[in-house]
Amino acid sequence: MVPSVDSIWFVYVVSTLFGLLLAALLWKHRHRTGAIPLLGNVLSGTLWSASLAGLELVDRPSLVSLLNGAVFLGVGLATLTLLVFTLTYTGRERYVTRRTLAALSIQPALITVLAAVNPAGLFFETTEAGVETGVLFWIHLGYSYLMLALVTAMIVGFLFRTRSLYRGQSAALLVGTLVAWVANGVFVVGYVDFDTSPIGFVVTSVLYTVAILRYRLTDIVPVARDRVVDTVSDAIFVIDERDRVIDANPVGRSLLSAYDASPIGKSIGSLFADAPKLLESYRDLTATVESDGRELEVDGTYYDVSVTPIDDDRDRYIGWLVIVRDITERKRNEVRLRRQNERLERFADVVSHDLRNPLNVADGYLDLAREGDDPEPYLDEVDESLDRMEAIIEDVLALARHGADVTDPEPVSIADLAETAWETVDTGGATLRVASDATVLADGDRVTRLFENLFRNAVEHGSTTPTSNAQQDAVEHGSTSPDSLTVEVGAIDATEDDGETGFYVADDGRGLPDGADVFEDGYTTNADGTGFGLSIVRGIAAAHGWTATATESEAGGARFEFTGVEATPDADNEAAPSASDRPESATDATSS
Repeated sequence: MVPSVDSIWFVYVVSTLFGLLLAALLWKHRHRTGAIPLLGNVLSGTLWSASLAGLELVDRPSLVSLLNGAVFLGVGLATLTLLVFTLTYTGRERYVTRRTLAALSIQPALITVLAAVNPAGLFFETTEAGVETGVLFWIHLGYSYLMLALVTAMIVGFLFRTRSLYRGQSAALLVGTLVAWVANGVFVVGYVDFDTSPIGFVVTSVLYTVAILRYRLTDIVPVARDRVVDTVSDAIFVIDERDRVIDANPVGRSLLSAYDASPIGKSIGSLFADAPKLLESYRDLTATVESDGRELEVDGTYYDVSVTPIDDDRDRYIGWLVIVRDITERKRNEVRLRRQNERLERFADVVSHDLRNPLNVADGYLDLAREGDDPEPYLDEVDESLDRMEAIIEDVLALARHGADVTDPEPVSIADLAETAWETVDTGGATLRVASDATVLADGDRVTRLFENLFRNAVEHGSTTPTSNAQQDAVEHGSTSPDSLTVEVGAIDATEDDGETGFYVADDGRGLPDGADVFEDGYTTNADGTGFGLSIVRGIAAAHGWTATATESEAGGARFEFTGVEATPDADNEAAPSASDRPESATDATSS
């Protein structure tokens, strides 16, 4: 409903009072970026409304002329301050200079004088039909619309660049700008018979004030927007002083989507509520207003995180710029390089110690062979030393080859690989039992070598004398004999080992030495062994990303477990048929 002519003055008075209240609120928060020019805009609109109210209430010509000048002073200043606010808000503070403000002030000053003096009726003319606008008014209106169009273009462009801002703030800016257009337009085209422009500017100021005081984005985005480049490969976040995510580039939004599909506007505390380690790391990095950085590991992925405090144009801390870089490949390269260095050190140890011993032995026996009448026994010893050197060289080369990372794993059957490996090892009278099978992603050749080394270790270090209660009970009850050795291979499912999947190799031999690291390079209890067999096993497991552990089996022998193994979707972890249900060659393989 359009107000009656008699009540128009009341509408202007209410608009004036509301503008004064809004100005008091902005003055309280005048330290915020953009608050001062917005305060000027509110006061200009208030002057505009108050002058129009006065024109409705007085008819003395001198006062009318003065109030006309005041009206257009408010109009000119409202346009000027709205432009300055928009420049400040959109990060174009560099254009707000004394020279620019002086140039922009010419129009409000000139239009105020022209409206008050109204030379030759060129601004407006009162006739019997009403007030007719002149050419100077239309020039002023064209200038005002040009400034308002510039303001609208800057805000629309800014909102397009900062598409990840709050929806409420975006709406406040866009609607506030449109209100200013509509409020003036309905009056100019004659849809209403009183000037609604100052009311529209008050509404615009209210919406802009909401954007500053509630969403606080003017404190952050204009300062940091130029640094937030959407095309960079690093994740970039802008976080305000209240630890809310204000902006993020596409990589950053994708990274946070694992915690919240719409992370913009959310606090760090709520985003990382289920990730206490990440929350603690963030708080450590932002404990002081200083640049800091650290490396973080999240679900096997490594990140380099750097935080830099953001200051506004008054050198006040207003938030953080956080840059997160994925350094997983770099970390993998570091691990790979460390392994290569370790292998080089092993080569050096072998050359300097392990190979030198049999070489010295061979050299000594050659001297004896030259001096003695019968060189045959000495040459046999030389031949044995050469065999030992060949075994050491083969093991060291295997350690180097099998320790390289597995880059192209394929689905393989644990049972099939174990049976293949069993056929290639001299296992004497030992027996292989496949308790259960699993299909895993692995390098089949390397895993076959892993089984070969484990089977060879079980046979070479197995005992013909029962050393555990379980072994003694088995012998006494006739279920096994002290001259036999059974090696069992089976799958580990998630319910057996704290959620870890994998496989194991166990035997009922004499077990592991107390307190010994059987995976250590060169460790052996066999005088003829090289000590690299289990080290190769650990290297193959590490190359796959598995964890290898050695423990005691249920029968009192040795049990080697491999966890962290990736099973294929069609993995079959059901128990394998018993020996009576499967052919002997498949389940109980005995080497002749």
